[in-house]
Amino acid sequence: MSDLVIAGGGLAGLLVAWRCLTTGNARRITIVEGAAQVGGDHTWSFNETDLTAEAFDWFRPALAHYWTGYHVHFPEYSRHLDIGYCSSNSASVRSAIQPFIDNGQLIVVANARVAEIADNVIRLENGDTLEGEAVIDATGFKPDPTVLLGYQKFVGHVIKTSSPHGLDVPIIMDATVSQGEAYRFVYCLPYGPDEVLIEDTYYEDGPDLDDAVIADRIKAYAASKNWQVAEILHTERGILPITLASDLEARLEGETGAAPKIGLAGGLYNAVTGYSLPDAVAMAMRLGDLPELTQANVAEAVLAYRRSHWQREKFFRLLNRMLFKAGKPSERYKVLQRFYRLDEPLVSAFYRGDLSLLQKARILSGKPPVPVGAAIYNLFEHQFMKRHRS
Repeated sequence: MSDLVIAGGGLAGLLVAWRCLTTGNARRITIVEGAAQVGGDHTWSFNETDLTAEAFDWFRPALAHYWTGYHVHFPEYSRHLDIGYCSSNSASVRSAIQPFIDNGQLIVVANARVAEIADNVIRLENGDTLEGEAVIDATGFKPDPTVLLGYQKFVGHVIKTSSPHGLDVPIIMDATVSQGEAYRFVYCLPYGPDEVLIEDTYYEDGPDLDDAVIADRIKAYAASKNWQVAEILHTERGILPITLASDLEARLEGETGAAPKIGLAGGLYNAVTGYSLPDAVAMAMRLGDLPELTQANVAEAVLAYRRSHWQREKFFRLLNRMLFKAGKPSERYKVLQRFYRLDEPLVSAFYRGDLSLLQKARILSGKPPVPVGAAIYNLFEHQFMKRHRS
């Protein structure tokens, strides 16, 4: 029997396993993964200030890239921010946890379909059962009637350029591109002098994603920067949930008797940006630092974190309702354009999900970038939920 069994070998599950084995409150962990290998094929980025100093030092071996700042571009202005920006990927995370796989402390059951996740046991479709002192559900996002969503969708190409591209730090939002019926921006990470990730990203109401159309737009963006594409090295895509409103207690009631949910399965991501890595690291730190891994201890810690996260994210869900419901889709960029005029400490706190009352007031002060009537109509979360679920 393992000390901990985790359903789902994505980011959240891997980080919990890594932290628990590092601190020693688990000697043996089993991860059940539906794919051939853990970690998937993803890029996860975050501000350095999203993590505590202790968490950043622990996570450092899983970093793939680090930059000292980044740019944002909007129709009315551009800006550089001196906030450290970090990127990890599936390969760098797998590399960090590989020693525990090699020494037998982390057991990966790959190509396994989960039939049931319950306290202390995971049942597979092939009839096998895996028991642990504690069991965690990290199987990823699933739609739920207690959560109302918009979507952040992207296709990214890592390209090799024929000559140096000249980009020294990331462009995390270039919203000078045509908007259409969505908030659209291009996101660029320079991996080397002639290698850059270009992601074309949309904030839209529905989850549909036309890869071919976006691939053409990536090609056009590269051409606009005079970046001649010598080769496409890698392609990835994503459809991330952006929470407009949620009823956590109703959701928890529906989960009665289920194993604790972490990561996207537990709704643990920044409601506005969709960034999930900071919450995954924070959860890993919390569970890894428990004195012992019992089902009761793990369930209590996960529940407390999910409740505090939901409370902390109320303001961000409000901003999403303004972004998605209060303005014209083609003018959604104005909300972010206005935000990025604010001071760097506030921007850092926003990404970290840790805004003070004064900072929240600062974001909302002044002339609103959306019609006042529409803003008031979508102001209250409970009423919004009631309208859209009826």
